[in-house]
Amino acid sequence: MRSALLSDSLGFAQLLRTHRDKARLTQEELAERARLSVRTLRDLERGRTRYPHRTSVRRLAAALELTGDDRLTFEAAPPRSLGASAVVPPPEWALPSVSGTVALSRLPLLREVEDTVSVASGGGEPALVTVTGPPGVGKTTLATQCALVLRQRMGLDVLFIDLGRDRRDPSELRDAVRLARIGRMTSPVSGGRCLLLLDDAVGADGLPGGRVPPLLALGFTGVVVTGREPLAGLVPSRHIALARLR
Repeated sequence: MRSALLSDSLGFAQLLRTHRDKARLTQEELAERARLSVRTLRDLERGRTRYPHRTSVRRLAAALELTGDDRLTFEAAPPRSLGASAVVPPPEWALPSVSGTVALSRLPLLREVEDTVSVASGGGEPALVTVTGPPGVGKTTLATQCALVLRQRMGLDVLFIDLGRDRRDPSELRDAVRLARIGRMTSPVSGGRCLLLLDDAVGADGLPGGRVPPLLALGFTGVVVTGREPLAGLVPSRHIALARLR
């Protein structure tokens, strides 16, 4: 295990040196741009730092002006300490807390969503489930309860994003989700299978949910989207139109 970690550290060190050489920067120049000490940078390039801090890695990526796949690969390259996932997700990836009690009238919906995702789990395209309805009908609660059921019954990892509050542009959001997805692919529990839950894709402002389509091609087993209105141009595997509970 120790030799493997050392190999990973040296691999990141080589990658860092390669990008610095391409940028034609000295160690002193890169350290200044990344707001790191020269000693810290030298230790990173020599592979002496076993677990580079994520903040340092992000600063280096920005200082090197890395974009797209280069940046994703660079930020995912450093080894992580034992017990930590390859990519530490930001807080918004965690599911919100919801009631564990499901209304009897909605129990069949959970089963339908499970069947929809299960059928698509062996194919290349993710199952797309949309949940729509007016405010206060329980869209987020139902979608989260579905995600919990899928996590328990199918062993899926789950990523959650509140699109109503997230302010990242489509490309920035796609890169962040893709990086988080990479971290889930090596999970020994889920076997790399993962569900994406996108909450409030179309809210009161009537935005068309343009950030959703780029996320559908990132290799998820299923994608659940909630919103007040259906997303134009998307054909869901299953659509659920919620009404208020009696």
